Amino acid sequence: MTHRLGIDIGGTFTDFVLLAENGDLQTAKVSSNPEDLASVIHEGLGHLAANSDVDVVALLGDIDLVVHGTTIATNALIQGKLARTGMLCTTGFRDILELREGLKERRYDYIQPPPTPLVPRHLRLPIDERVNKDGMVLEPLAEDQVRAAAATFREQGVEAVAVCLLWSIVNPIHENRIKDILGQELPGVPVFLSARVSPQLREYPRFSTTALCAALADRLHDYIDRLEDNLADAGFRHALRYIQCNGGTTSAAGLRERPVLALDSGPAAGPAAGRFFGRLFDLDNIITLDMGGTSLDVSLVHDGRIDTAKNVDVHRYRVAVPMVNVRTLGAGGGSIARVDDSGLLQIGPTSAEAWPGPACYGRGGERATVTDANVALGYFSDTDLLGGAMAITGDLARNAIRDTIGGPLGVEGLEAAYAIYTLVNENMANAVRQISTEQGHDLRDFAFVCGGGCSAAHAARIAESLGVSRIIVPRVASLLCSFGAVITDVRHDYSRNHAAHFGQCDSAVINGHFDEMMAEARADLAGEGFAPEQIRLQRTMDVRYLGELGVLTLSMPEDETFADGMTATEALFDQAHERAFTFADPDCERELMGLGVIAYGERGEALSRISMPVVGDLDPVAAISQTRRASFAPGETSPIPVYAGGKMAFGSMIEGPAVIEEETTTILVPPGWHVRLDDSHAWFMWQPG
Repeated sequence: MTHRLGIDIGGTFTDFVLLAENGDLQTAKVSSNPEDLASVIHEGLGHLAANSDVDVVALLGDIDLVVHGTTIATNALIQGKLARTGMLCTTGFRDILELREGLKERRYDYIQPPPTPLVPRHLRLPIDERVNKDGMVLEPLAEDQVRAAAATFREQGVEAVAVCLLWSIVNPIHENRIKDILGQELPGVPVFLSARVSPQLREYPRFSTTALCAALADRLHDYIDRLEDNLADAGFRHALRYIQCNGGTTSAAGLRERPVLALDSGPAAGPAAGRFFGRLFDLDNIITLDMGGTSLDVSLVHDGRIDTAKNVDVHRYRVAVPMVNVRTLGAGGGSIARVDDSGLLQIGPTSAEAWPGPACYGRGGERATVTDANVALGYFSDTDLLGGAMAITGDLARNAIRDTIGGPLGVEGLEAAYAIYTLVNENMANAVRQISTEQGHDLRDFAFVCGGGCSAAHAARIAESLGVSRIIVPRVASLLCSFGAVITDVRHDYSRNHAAHFGQCDSAVINGHFDEMMAEARADLAGEGFAPEQIRLQRTMDVRYLGELGVLTLSMPEDETFADGMTATEALFDQAHERAFTFADPDCERELMGLGVIAYGERGEALSRISMPVVGDLDPVAAISQTRRASFAPGETSPIPVYAGGKMAFGSMIEGPAVIEEETTTILVPPGWHVRLDDSHAWFMWQPG
């Protein structure tokens, strides 16, 4: 029997999910160590092999696909650990990266500093050339200037080059020639062309995305080489794929060609897992809450479709490729609580991470964290986490909260712990609002799917704040992204620049562009081993009202040919605009801004169920492991039952208040909530009435 292996390396833990073709699932969770990737992989594989009673070589022999989600690109961008990058641009457009279309995120904050440019000005070198919007060459390429720029880059130690010329999206002849010259002058230095990276209108998104590819290339390429070498050394000889920012998977070659696709690689797999578990309960509107040790990732699935966006800012830098719409917040179990200079309580974004970790870990951490608050409130065990795999000390948590939060605020330790818990919940509720109600969605139509080891301890209180009444907690919750990685399909995105008012659109030209992209998509996926029946294509159009700044991306079926002109598309856009912005203007001219194709390579029959080795047979009363005091109001505690989740039979129902301890997550069931264990290996929580 063949297996797929998902590996997701987070800031605190690295998750491993082994999924057999019949749905049998095994998991492992080990501490992350970015400085020693080989030992982390070896430890995780060792756990899985031991569970299967085989050695690592035999285990890898049964795995035909490894899918990996990585934070390497995101962390490099956050920490500024980027390659020394040079840029060549059309004369007169040297400062596009710094002008940023004249906008900033907090446009009324006059003292907000701009982000550090991805390429310093002295390495953004202008080149004489010009192509017009119709693709006609108005001024030939000054090849001597390109060679002179290459000499400058060589002297300055440039490690990667972005080439961003005006209207290269219509005619890339000059960008292609520059790459040839740089290949001669700077052998071994990666060169990224904007016409290939992001062939779309608007210079800033295109330039920024290309510069990001160059800046991330060196670190990402090194990481891919190390990972693949480590797996090869361990005995793996089959396909290795990577989660990309659009939620699908791609090959190492795909990431090397466009390193920007690795941004948010790990979290992008979460919505696929959320959609899977939602469908088990006939729910197509899902919000995933993935709260790990370092951060919270929130994403949305509407009508079974994963919410994606294009031209978004990732840590203040514009990215012009489709990305899963993930809101990331510094609100994980390791997020540090502090009292600021104004005497106000703040949570995160600084994290205690795996080392030293929360104070309760006993590894030297002295500052209170969200995990410490959960321990102090009685939601987490006083003695151990991860099903007993990690010993903790509750007194260390209480002492840290008392000394660093309670004392400065002038309150008792229990009240301080409740304040930490309440504040982080409201911070997370705000993140949910940003991707839902602020985008025109009614949260009463949605259910939460919990991911990460911590979210199930917070989900019910967040749901109460937002009016959500249904919560799904998979037993694989703390490894949600790894699970999403092994069930998601290959995805490639294709785009073409095409701008026209709807009244001037030529359906033959539009269909011609779509035919070209779909032919390219089919050829690419066929080259990766997908049969025609495994290939699914979807057309997209970027549309706006004339004069608008932003655009909306519309999805339409593969066989749409616009035989009736743009009438159906006009109605579709008006509906999307009203949902997103609460109004539509049918009398306003619509403007087509670009075309695209999303290509999926489906791996086979979709997984419908999973099975896990831990299946209990006890009724709820028999599964009570202890009673402990927990707090559901400031300064107050009451005794509540603690259930051993792994010992309970399918169909078991519990009324809150209660705590359910699974191997890798703890579920808090507050007063007024009910929970039932479904045979899909997921807990379903709801509020009656």
